Amino acid sequence: MLLVLGACIPAELDPIDSDSATDPGGTVDPGSSGGTAGHTSSPSTTADPTGDSTTGDSTGEQPLPTCDEPVQSCKLDIDRDGVMFHCDNAPEHINPDQSDVDGDGFGDVSDLCPILPGDLPGADSDKDGIGNDCDLCPRAPAIYNDGGPISEKMKVHNIPQVEDSDHDGIGDACDNCVRTPNCQGYGDGLDPFELGDPIDREASDCQADLDGDHVGDACAGTMLPGAAGPVGIGLDDDFDQDGLTNDEDTCPRQPVPQQACDGAEDCLAGADCHNGQCGHVDSDGDDVGDICDTCPWNKNPQQIQMGQAEEDDQDGDFVGAACETSASAGETPDPRPFGFYDISANGYCCVRLNPAGTTIDPDGNTVPLPAKVLNQPGIAELPPGCTQEGQPLNGTVDLATLWASFCLMPQSDQDFDGLGDVVDLCPYTFDPDNTIYVDDNDKEWENFGKYCSGDYSPEHLDPAMMCLPGT
Repeated sequence: MLLVLGACIPAELDPIDSDSATDPGGTVDPGSSGGTAGHTSSPSTTADPTGDSTTGDSTGEQPLPTCDEPVQSCKLDIDRDGVMFHCDNAPEHINPDQSDVDGDGFGDVSDLCPILPGDLPGADSDKDGIGNDCDLCPRAPAIYNDGGPISEKMKVHNIPQVEDSDHDGIGDACDNCVRTPNCQGYGDGLDPFELGDPIDREASDCQADLDGDHVGDACAGTMLPGAAGPVGIGLDDDFDQDGLTNDEDTCPRQPVPQQACDGAEDCLAGADCHNGQCGHVDSDGDDVGDICDTCPWNKNPQQIQMGQAEEDDQDGDFVGAACETSASAGETPDPRPFGFYDISANGYCCVRLNPAGTTIDPDGNTVPLPAKVLNQPGIAELPPGCTQEGQPLNGTVDLATLWASFCLMPQSDQDFDGLGDVVDLCPYTFDPDNTIYVDDNDKEWENFGKYCSGDYSPEHLDPAMMCLPGT
């Protein structure tokens, strides 16, 4: 089960320009329901410059086929997964298995909280790719950083992780007492917080900090056995009490598993040894640990430099500029999706989405993936720290085990052309140049791609060949 977050509207389903009623793709309108499972309304008729038109309307003329019929028109299966859009629980994502662990009608691949039923599968206030109902730090990072003397590396970043070391319902990334429970009684004694439990993170008995020093009153100045200093935000303090001072800790809010060492050779590759304790893995050596790095495999130290952190991640999706699929993607939230895999390393799933390293171009020819795609860990090669490929977990395991296997995937690029789906004019057709469609009258359709419109529109694809290009 691959969970792809931050669903986008494919170019084929974009609203038509207001100055024209012509749709270059001759595609269907999925209706106001967004194409969710169970949607049965018929699409409106849309003109097509090729002379054809979509069929089906509210009068019942040429009604949509039933869900147990095979796909007979590729216009009804834009994502080419063999499931027609009015039957597809994730019509914008390739998910032939239609997995829906929580049974809420939204496919796991597009559900930002796939283990809790809900009506708003895309609700994500802080744009980190974890839905509000599943996010233990659901608020925008700026809310936690309300001024005061605090270094940039100690500020709360939009870290898409689910660790909650003290089990109080507040994720480590935004907890002002990482190892001491301090929210509404959760975590004390035998009452650990479990996802779905009621919690009021705005209540006075949650994260109390009367002096406003960014350290919770329940833990300020305390020191656990093995810690390198008291809880605090100073360089010599140890905010997360993991045995590393804030100065030497490359993720000072995420506790690193304690591992004794005499030197770096005793630690995982990419981790340093500090005073007999291994630190976080930092694969790119930019002094930011992989688990809290907006770009874990390309150096971008500006993310912890005063005045430059916002520029590194302008859209706030916790993907640094050096790791975005394109420059334009840096302005549109496109967080890494997450998956549930039995093997992960440093917070990233041990997966290869396209081990062959090739794909099909719009004319049906086999072509190699662009270098920037091949070089992205998790596409053709395993991420650093992974010694073997993991297997996706699904509803066959209990939800606690499922959530404990949370790990991050590469940004969603379903056609492997190096353009994230959010900026790709044809997200299911390989076109690294993102070529716009120009019709027979030389009119440019800047919101439509050449290789999914006109002669390349779905109506010219063969459903018997899984609607692949060139068939």
